[in-house]
Amino acid sequence: MEKTAAVAPNWCSMQPWFTLAVLALKVSIPMQVFATGLGASWRDTVYLFRRPWLLAGSIVARNVIVPVIAVVLIKTFPFHVAIAITLGVLAVTPVPPLLPKSEIKAGAHSGYVLGLLVSQALLAIVLVPVTIELMDWAVGARAHFSASHVAALIGMTILAPLAAGILASSFLPKLRRLAPQILMVGTVLLIAGAIPLLFLGWKAFDALAGNGSILAIAIFIVAGTAAGHFLGGREPADRLALGLATPARHPGLAVAIAQANYPDQTRLVAGAVVIYLILRLLFAFPYARWQRPPKTEV
Repeated sequence: MEKTAAVAPNWCSMQPWFTLAVLALKVSIPMQVFATGLGASWRDTVYLFRRPWLLAGSIVARNVIVPVIAVVLIKTFPFHVAIAITLGVLAVTPVPPLLPKSEIKAGAHSGYVLGLLVSQALLAIVLVPVTIELMDWAVGARAHFSASHVAALIGMTILAPLAAGILASSFLPKLRRLAPQILMVGTVLLIAGAIPLLFLGWKAFDALAGNGSILAIAIFIVAGTAAGHFLGGREPADRLALGLATPARHPGLAVAIAQANYPDQTRLVAGAVVIYLILRLLFAFPYARWQRPPKTEV
């Protein structure tokens, strides 16, 4: 990730709205994961651990192929340092906490989706620091992020709210009825937090566009989707799940790693992450439509 750093423009100093947006996202994400947990079971969480071949395929796709893709892109394109940092930190992160909801809606198997979320979250505690060190060796990233920091973030955004939801539904089954309402409140907060960040993404686009930046992010997403699709197993629903999940990375953890290692580039990286999220949604929609399992007629 050794690219020539540029001074962030003045808009990066706008603090209040950015802080409020991040706060809304921090509240909305655990809330929606908790709601997902209300409709899940402990059996779902260990789905992939009981299917080692599917687990191995997910690890190869997400934790081997995607970091290699990122390294190749970083070494190939002369883009802004913030884009190099963004691709690097995204490549090492686990499944984002809100992905299961959209994957299940697209027709993916709920056990596979939740098993992927949990297995990647647990493995991230070891794999994220190790992958960062390997990328440091490959591209001179000079970045570090400890397993304890990863565990704290993963626990707060994925494992704790998911476990709380499953436990709550186990002891108080009637709480499952509240899942749609909790999801709705979480979605409203998510939108409230995302709208200001779209402005950040627009400003970042103006500062970062050029030198193949958008093309590189698009290649990162498309190549990741292809890797997940071909390593997702024989079931169409599983291929769909891994195809959508492989290029999907944890944006909060990515920004946290960038902030810990490249504080002067954090705002530009956050903007680049927003651009990545928009492009991922744009590419995910036609792929999900193409791979959607046929409805079973009653």
